[in-house]
Amino acid sequence: MSPDTRPDPDKLLALVRHDGGEGVPRRGRLKVFFGASAGVGKTYAMLSEARLRLRDGVDVVSGVIEHHGRRETQALMEGIPVLPMLEIDHRGIRLTEFDLDGVLARRPGLVLVDEFAHTNAPGSRHPKRWQDVEELLDNGIDVYTTLNVQHLESVNDQVARLTGVWVRETVPDTIFEAADDIALVDIPSDELLKRLADGKVYVAEGANTRAAENFFKKSNLLVLREMALRRTAERVDAQSDELNAAMGQNEAQLGHKIMLLIGPDPLSTRLIRHAKRMAARGRAPWFAVYLQSDRHETLNEKSRARVEQYLRLAENLGAQVVRLSGAQPARDILTYARQNGFTRIMVGHRRIRWWLKPFRTAFAQQLIENSDGIEISVINGDVAPYSVTENVASSLRPFIARPIDYGVASAAVALATLAGLPFRDKTPSDNLTMLYLTAVVIVAARLGLGPSVVASILSVPAFNFFFAEPYYTFNFYDSYYYITFVFMLVTSLVVGSLTARLSRHARQVSERERETQILYGLTRALSSVRGVDRICEVAISHLSAPYNLAVSLFVDSPEGLGCIPKSAGPEDMKEMSAVRWVATNTQMAGRDTDTLPSASGLYLPLQAENETLGVMGLTPNGNGRRFTGSEILQFETFASLVAGALQRARRSDEAERSKVESENERLRNVLLSSLSHDLRTPLTVMNGSVSLLLKMRKELPRKAMDELTGLWGQLIRLQKFVGNLLNMAAITSGKMTLNFQPYMIQEIIGAALSQVQSTKENRQLRTQIVGNLPMVQIDGGLVEQVFVNLLENAFQHTASDGEIVITAERDADRLRIRISDNGAGLKTGDEARIFEQFQTAQTLSSDRAGGTGLGLAICRGIVQAHGGMIYARNNSDKTGASFIFTLPIVPEMPKEIL
Repeated sequence: MSPDTRPDPDKLLALVRHDGGEGVPRRGRLKVFFGASAGVGKTYAMLSEARLRLRDGVDVVSGVIEHHGRRETQALMEGIPVLPMLEIDHRGIRLTEFDLDGVLARRPGLVLVDEFAHTNAPGSRHPKRWQDVEELLDNGIDVYTTLNVQHLESVNDQVARLTGVWVRETVPDTIFEAADDIALVDIPSDELLKRLADGKVYVAEGANTRAAENFFKKSNLLVLREMALRRTAERVDAQSDELNAAMGQNEAQLGHKIMLLIGPDPLSTRLIRHAKRMAARGRAPWFAVYLQSDRHETLNEKSRARVEQYLRLAENLGAQVVRLSGAQPARDILTYARQNGFTRIMVGHRRIRWWLKPFRTAFAQQLIENSDGIEISVINGDVAPYSVTENVASSLRPFIARPIDYGVASAAVALATLAGLPFRDKTPSDNLTMLYLTAVVIVAARLGLGPSVVASILSVPAFNFFFAEPYYTFNFYDSYYYITFVFMLVTSLVVGSLTARLSRHARQVSERERETQILYGLTRALSSVRGVDRICEVAISHLSAPYNLAVSLFVDSPEGLGCIPKSAGPEDMKEMSAVRWVATNTQMAGRDTDTLPSASGLYLPLQAENETLGVMGLTPNGNGRRFTGSEILQFETFASLVAGALQRARRSDEAERSKVESENERLRNVLLSSLSHDLRTPLTVMNGSVSLLLKMRKELPRKAMDELTGLWGQLIRLQKFVGNLLNMAAITSGKMTLNFQPYMIQEIIGAALSQVQSTKENRQLRTQIVGNLPMVQIDGGLVEQVFVNLLENAFQHTASDGEIVITAERDADRLRIRISDNGAGLKTGDEARIFEQFQTAQTLSSDRAGGTGLGLAICRGIVQAHGGMIYARNNSDKTGASFIFTLPIVPEMPKEIL
């Protein structure tokens, strides 16, 4: 196999692993039992497989199963633990729903959740059940669920045209496509109709006849079955492509890139689903683009809300959402398409009314004429875009203004008239038309298109009445005034319209500049301050006033999430539950989202470098205000900036602490080294003198001999302490040199045991050698010191008649040594702390004085210098503790060398 065709190990690993990689929590597996319609046996198949998993020892629980009274299904539920449903009080009515928190607290291995597309009751954490399943998967819980093909979002319109029924409960295709397993549950259409006739298919009460006549027609069922088979086949194809790509075979080259244009027209929903199906068939990336031109300013709130709804629908179906700004839609769209390599643009088209055709070119036609090689797909609308009332209101929207604005427009015409009266007899009357034109321009720039049209219309009779002879009548002598009046009206209307459009564009640019200034100001301010409190103060001050928000920051700390400012912390439990959910799941929640939408504020995670640092809460001061999609994108950008600043502050604090600790460590090592060297010489002299006196035992009284013997013991202990200081200084300074030689570990153990014979008292020392042990590559003297220190530590924490066992065995390419005692064991939390310098373990059963706190630290340093590891833990029988360390084994010599 050549290097170019070898499988990519990372891609192969990504296909089979579910633990998310090192340091990433495991994600649960999702299996969808997929069918063409109700009654094919999805729940039955799911329960049958769940019973097999239960028999294999998997912790299976039933979260929600809709058996609809069918005995066969109820029989399969026997033996499977059932979790209680959650009761929700909604307007005095008790509703039962799937208990998400109950499952998270129970944490089973596998949970059964029927009806994937179900809509939850108001007050639930998520509006849809599939969102509950997503949270379960994020917490590492496997899920089995059921789904019909008509509940897939991308085929929603096709099913409606086929059956005449709009399915309101849908699941985004991206969720379906991300499932780990799809099990197609299929039966012939005739058998399904027979099941319906036998009453084995659940439909709403009293709706059997209508369901059989409309939805459950054989022709409909055949098409639905074809849809389900095709989606399953597309799923298999996608998995095959992933496997081929990982194996380095026929990796798909994406030759197409689709752009979908979104607008407020309801035709956009049809476009979105069509684009999703086209992208799925061609396995091409697709983007939903909304051009926010000056026309956006003329949209009412309902139309703007529709745009946000369509963009969210496209995002749920897998599109990447892009928002553009521009004054010339066709040119701006094509420029963006060429710059980003799009091969196809999808756009909707509605027929222009006949009286507007001479003045307006269809947007789709503009794209086609200027596409220059880019494929333009046009979908024609075959239904009215809005109701008649909404259609008229949409057409008149640019002309709607406050009554006072029309009054100001009339006043502007009157003011232009008064300004021209002094010059009526001094200049030709045609020159005075410029005064009215100026008034129209000012009105259009300040008040918009509607008042400018009124000003244009009023200007003609005002000019006729005051400036065309005979004055103060609507008659005129010269017939050329007909032409003057017509051109005056047309010019006023055109100039007013262009000025109003330019004014809207200027306001749009001004709004973008304002957003840029806020972003720049926040970035600059955050880069100039230090400390968490100051960063939070800067963020709050820069975001509160411009957006009229109450901003609160919840920063993670060892004590938990702390609110800054403290007075801004929400007292409502619903708000705090949203904050905690965001901190745990690192996803936004709250107002205008799909998670806890009833919360008053919008909460975004402060995340940097895959680390959650806190939560930012944004609560509008006006309760009726809704956040638009563009505002939420801005808030996400601001949250990212704040998170980056908090991360820098944390890194700066850690670096400062590390610097201080490093300096302290260096000074301590210098002190230890100097002190130990200075003590070694006088201690050696004193030890020699006492030893000499002890040899004169016949010449000294008994009491003096006893005192000298005690003094000699203390000198030996002090010399050992000084030796430990020197060893510790050498380890921490990195100056310890190791003399690696091959040793049999039995030799080292024997030498260590001989050293501690004099201090073991009545304790039993046993050695267990498991199997034939190979040689180890170590510094024999230092490893012997490890054994001595660990044995002396065991002596200190066991009774004088206790038992200590040394066990040595092979573990792959390492030798594992365990020293166990039957003392009182370690306190919880002491397992790692006791290996720090000057730390001693205090047991409940021993009041003897501990050591100096250097022996175990020296053991750790020596073992780590050998490339091994050392740790401690209590014995499984809760009697005593064990200290375990590993050493490298000598590599086997090749037979040719031997």
